[in-house]
Amino acid sequence: MEQRARLRSNSLSFPEVLATSVGLIGLSMTPVLVAPYTFASAGNGSWLAYLFGAVMLLFVALNLNQFAKRSSGAGSMYEYAASNLGRTSGAVAGWILIWAYAFVGASQFGAQALFWDNLAQLLGLHIPALAVFAALAALLWIAAYRDIQFSTILMLTLEGISVVIISVIIGIVLAHNGAHIDNAQLHLQGVQFNALAGLGVATAIFSFVGFECATAFGEEARNPLVTIPRAVVGSVVIAGLFFIVAVYAETLGLSGSATPFDKLSAPLWTLADIYHVPFFKVPIAIGAIFSSFGVALACVTSCARIILAMSRKDLFPSAAGAIQPRFATPYVAVAISLAAMLIVSLAMFGARVTPINIFNYSGTLSAFGFIAIYAMIAIAAPLYLRRIGDHRPIDYVIAALALAFLFVPAISLFYPPPSPPTNAFAYIFLIYIVSGWLWFARLLQRQPAARMRTP
Repeated sequence: MEQRARLRSNSLSFPEVLATSVGLIGLSMTPVLVAPYTFASAGNGSWLAYLFGAVMLLFVALNLNQFAKRSSGAGSMYEYAASNLGRTSGAVAGWILIWAYAFVGASQFGAQALFWDNLAQLLGLHIPALAVFAALAALLWIAAYRDIQFSTILMLTLEGISVVIISVIIGIVLAHNGAHIDNAQLHLQGVQFNALAGLGVATAIFSFVGFECATAFGEEARNPLVTIPRAVVGSVVIAGLFFIVAVYAETLGLSGSATPFDKLSAPLWTLADIYHVPFFKVPIAIGAIFSSFGVALACVTSCARIILAMSRKDLFPSAAGAIQPRFATPYVAVAISLAAMLIVSLAMFGARVTPINIFNYSGTLSAFGFIAIYAMIAIAAPLYLRRIGDHRPIDYVIAALALAFLFVPAISLFYPPPSPPTNAFAYIFLIYIVSGWLWFARLLQRQPAARMRTP
């Protein structure tokens, strides 16, 4: 039998796998950059949008864990779909995952340009966006090319520093306002429930996307059948609690701001001014840069492992599955993933899209992919359990609830039609899916044994 280089097994502990999921979620990104978009739709119900999102994704996580507690491998979420939805549908699932991770990664190029510009303004400087793009791409390559343990430890450290800084600001706001509950938020004052259940929840979901990326590290995790399910659920719980508290505190603290919450590009800076701690602005900006880098790095490493798994099925050229001998990382797949993210961000920038909108547009485009793959997993889970003869009525209920919850934000991405250019995003995504489906269907007809190759 042909031997091939493998990823480094038993190299990731539970905290390191959890760090990967939390790193891709990017806890800091929501209070720093995403929260104003959620507030624009959900208003005083923003905390409820995040609660709804957390509950919904817990059902998705329970479906994911039906697979994760029974099997593991590199690119596992793709493998779950491929093994239970048919060869072509499984290939499209991997195709969709690549889309989702690539656009989240691209969004961080816009975020980094924005954060560095904010920091430079404090220092009276200007840093060109293209210089930020180039430096970020180089650093991502260095980090993702090296040992996976180096990458995960780096993500955990950077995100931890950022979360601590933001938690201090949140603590100041809550302490200043006392122990009482904000009645405007408790009673959902002025909230339009159709907007909260639609775009508000859809934006909240963007904050969570990536919690599932731990499933891509099944070949490298220690005791993966235990470690990965815990990391999947743990990342949703940690993120949900942090987002609810952070958005609640921001809404409370900015209620008297001269500029409305949804009009702020740097809400934590405004809070720092309101609560007379302007010296926190520089740490906030640095923490945001750290968090954004962690998100981008998690995207590169996770996307690379999807490409690796698909190359082992002959869905991509075998060269895409090459493993770097010294560091045991899929360096060619890393290069492909990083190139895709950089090309997207450069294309948008070349079309005169501002960094904040590179983040916004790329995040919206990624949401299509994540909602689609989560729905595919919810469909695949009961099929898998039925196939192995280990299904219960509650398993079908969990899958149905996940699909019902996902239906809410899915509809909001299509109806009512969003304003240009986002009204075209749904059709771009559908073209991407159809082209992938046609390509893989034709490829698999010529290579009927592709699915049978073990990863």
